[in-house]
Amino acid sequence: MIFVTLGTQKFQFDRILKELDKLIDENKLKKEDIMVQNVCQEYQPKNFKTFRLKPQEEIDKITEDAEIIITHSGTGSIINSLKMGKRIIIVPRRKEFGEHVDNHQLELAEVFHEKYNIPVVTEMDELYDVIQKINEYRPIKWEENNTSLINSIENKINQLL
Repeated sequence: MIFVTLGTQKFQFDRILKELDKLIDENKLKKEDIMVQNVCQEYQPKNFKTFRLKPQEEIDKITEDAEIIITHSGTGSIINSLKMGKRIIIVPRRKEFGEHVDNHQLELAEVFHEKYNIPVVTEMDELYDVIQKINEYRPIKWEENNTSLINSIENKINQLL
C-alpha cells in the first residue's frame, strides 16, 4: 500500500491527486493500493478516496502498514516515516501552483535528500519512475540526535539570505 500524506495546509495540492488518478487510469497503480490524507482540495479524484484527518494513532498505524510513503515536504511526516524505517518519496508543495506561500518545501526536501537519501519529485511526470525505483534508494537511518539535521536546515536558510 502507498500512503500519500499531504498535511494539513489550507492550500490545495491537486497536482499530485491528478497524477495519481492518471497513473490509475493508465493501470500503473491500483486504486486499492492508494490511501490519501489531504485536508484541502479543489480537484475531486475519480479513482480513489481521500480522508481529511484521523487521530495520530491511526495515522501511525497506516504509516506502519504502508510499503511506501509519499509526502509533501512536511518535517513531521518525513521524520515520523524515517523513524519507522519507511521508504519515502517527497513531493514538495510549490508556490507557483498555489500550493504554499513560498518554496520552503523545496529547500527542506533538498536537506532531507542530502541527509537521508530520500528521493524528491519536483515534476509530477517523475513520480511513477521514482515509485518504480524506490528500492534503489537506501534511506539513512534516523537518529534521535537532531543536531546534524538542524545544522543542515540552518545552513540552507543562510544560503538563501
